[in-house]
Amino acid sequence: MNTERIQVPLSTHGQARLDIPAPLTQELLTVLEQSFAQTLARLRRGLSVDALDPALVEYASWMPAGRQ
Repeated sequence: MNTERIQVPLSTHGQARLDIPAPLTQELLTVLEQSFAQTLARLRRGLSVDALDPALVEYASWMPAGRQ
């Protein structure tokens, strides 16, 4: 499978790199956008004060983005 690398500048924090399947289609872009938002939401929850409780972390990991 071919991949395409996207590099996203992060201001003074370097850059993020993302390898995606090529070719990039509208459908793939929609899936990528939704999945990326869910992944970032999960990471954000992991950084919250509540993340100190392992049970809450586990519960949050199973919840769809936007339904915490």
